[in-house]
Amino acid sequence: MSWLTRLFGAKTRSAEGDSDWGFGWFNAHASSGVEVNQATALTATTVMAAATMLCEDFAKLTPTVFQRLPDGSRKAKVDHEVYNLLYRPNSWQNYFEWAEMMQLSLVLRGNAYSVKIRDRRGKVSALIPVNADWVALWESPDGEIFYRVTPNGLHLRAELAGQPFLIPAEDVFHVRGFSMNGLLGASRISLAKEAIGLALGYERQAAMYMSQGSNASGILTTDSKLTPDAAKRMAADWKEKRSGVQNSGKIVVLEQGLKYQPTVLSATDAQFIAARNLQIQEVTRIFRIPAHMIGDLARSTNNNITQLAQEYINLTMSGYTSRWAWKWDTDFDLRAENLFVDYDLTQLSRADVSTRYNNYARGVMGGFLKPNEARIDDGRNPDPAGDKLLEPANMSVMGSQSSGTGADGGGRPADGSADQSVKPAP
Repeated sequence: MSWLTRLFGAKTRSAEGDSDWGFGWFNAHASSGVEVNQATALTATTVMAAATMLCEDFAKLTPTVFQRLPDGSRKAKVDHEVYNLLYRPNSWQNYFEWAEMMQLSLVLRGNAYSVKIRDRRGKVSALIPVNADWVALWESPDGEIFYRVTPNGLHLRAELAGQPFLIPAEDVFHVRGFSMNGLLGASRISLAKEAIGLALGYERQAAMYMSQGSNASGILTTDSKLTPDAAKRMAADWKEKRSGVQNSGKIVVLEQGLKYQPTVLSATDAQFIAARNLQIQEVTRIFRIPAHMIGDLARSTNNNITQLAQEYINLTMSGYTSRWAWKWDTDFDLRAENLFVDYDLTQLSRADVSTRYNNYARGVMGGFLKPNEARIDDGRNPDPAGDKLLEPANMSVMGSQSSGTGADGGGRPADGSADQSVKPAP
């Protein structure tokens, strides 16, 4: 009866956002007359390209559970439940597939959900992802939070067969986007429904234009009166003599005073193309992606592409990795065990071969990177003699004779203690 008591007077909030946002459960109606939801938004090529990039780039980042050591270093913690979930979240998905699905829901709908399946010891043994459209958040009068999941399909119904009608918050892995109530993230496609609706509208308008026939390449005019058969014959003759590469450069003799007038792009057509290009920029702003990364190179140069790609990592992807790392920490209480989850962003920041090798050389010669660390990062096997840091020949220990302030360290004994036989220079 406890859940019935909590249910009495409970308030329901949809996965789209609470009533303060003013959105429906599944669709946002744009002023252009287009319904914007997960399915329709992804039919816009710019939205699909942006969402695909954010999902794939996030999924290929390798997360690892680390333990903090007293000396400030860290080591991987391989005997923890989260470590296993980061490899195989459930029985039919690997981590890449699960993370890609969760990230897509987060990017489009502002919320990503997975139901935690626990074993007999209470440990989380699986994470079952659920589309945000199938989840509703319930608030009980005493402030507790529950999630109502509506299984869509036999597979999801079987996976969640043992779950209660209202699943407690501690049994749902819920990654929120930015929020105004702290309970649910705001749906990006709903907040930007007008921009996405325009992009969809322009694409549909262009498709209808093509389906109904495009403008002719030119027109033939004459002051003479032509019979229908004569007009058809002249049009066919013109097409035969002008179409195809084999007719390139040929001279065509027109009869009956015919004149050829090529059609040009009208001002309306030019504005239509410009408007479509503007919507590409609008969508990239929504998802905070540099335009060149989805194929729009209009404002890209050789000088700024590298900087824009680095800003994408620092400002866009690092925000997602931080959000996810905090969620792993709080949901599994990792800090209490002196553990944390870290995402390896170097998989996105690897430079070209020439730049990368130059950086390796500088790191090894600078004395802070071991040769084997560079070899491993480059995908090569370590070398038996590559586990020592090299000391630059033109550098010396602070306070040594080489720096002009003290005795040289060359005569120090092997145990590292000071050699009393070496006297400072007068």
